Amino acid sequence: MKKIDLSSLNIDEYFNSIDSNKIEQALKKLRPRTKYKNIIDNLEAIIKADLTEIETQFKNFSNRLSKKEKKKVEEIFNYSGYRKKPNFMKHFKKLNIKSCPFCNNNYVYFYEQGAKEYNTLATLEHYYPKVKYPHLSLSFYNLIPSCSVCNSKFRGSGELVGQIAHPYFDDFDTNVEFWVSVDSMDIAKDIELDIKIKSYNKKCNASIERFKLDKIYKQHNDIAKEIWNKAQLYNESRIEELHKEFYAKLDYTKEDVKNMIFCNYLNRDDINKRNHSKLTQDILKQWNLQNDSKQSVG
Repeated sequence: MKKIDLSSLNIDEYFNSIDSNKIEQALKKLRPRTKYKNIIDNLEAIIKADLTEIETQFKNFSNRLSKKEKKKVEEIFNYSGYRKKPNFMKHFKKLNIKSCPFCNNNYVYFYEQGAKEYNTLATLEHYYPKVKYPHLSLSFYNLIPSCSVCNSKFRGSGELVGQIAHPYFDDFDTNVEFWVSVDSMDIAKDIELDIKIKSYNKKCNASIERFKLDKIYKQHNDIAKEIWNKAQLYNESRIEELHKEFYAKLDYTKEDVKNMIFCNYLNRDDINKRNHSKLTQDILKQWNLQNDSKQSVG
């Protein structure tokens, strides 16, 4: 949900992990070749293209292809084969995404399994689906690590393709806010909370609708209750006391103590590292339990 940090990306190294010569030679065997000329002539640029370049220059290169011809191109790009290769998958693993950037509700995992192949519970979501845009199958900026649940929902996005918030370029976090209504201000195990989500951003609203985030998070009022009660028990002075009397001796920072108390990361930059971190941060922010740092809450 936080805009993904791409500082680890070396797009040239990513391109070199792909056998572009093999793809080019296979495309040249297709007939009539004129139908595939734009893809062949711009192959490297297509694979390296950012979202703006994809949308303004390359997205329509498969428009003239029939369903059968698109399938041939998809097979040549062989995405399913590349996602098993460590040298290809390492570029996505280095993004350090542990929680799905679309929902922040499910974890994603990358792990190596036998024969130097990557097995993963993280799917690489095609922002523009490979069935319709097969020439974008291996374009880095068209591939987003996500959970299998969001991946399955994305496949049915239809007319919303290109309108949903893109985690590499759009910051869902700053444009969307979770908040809760509470029936009392007391500390209580059975306190009633209602989680809501709001945004004035068109792309973010499209994401909320597609991934049913409003419905998903209504099921997590138990998490909101826990945050509420902890916030009342562990005020700033209590946290300071815990840090000074115990955790400082173990080289924990005050921020570390807050993370442990609320069982989540409270730094905005760490939202994609743990499930429900945005929910936690937004609830604490709503109750003014944040310090002066723009990067952390609590």
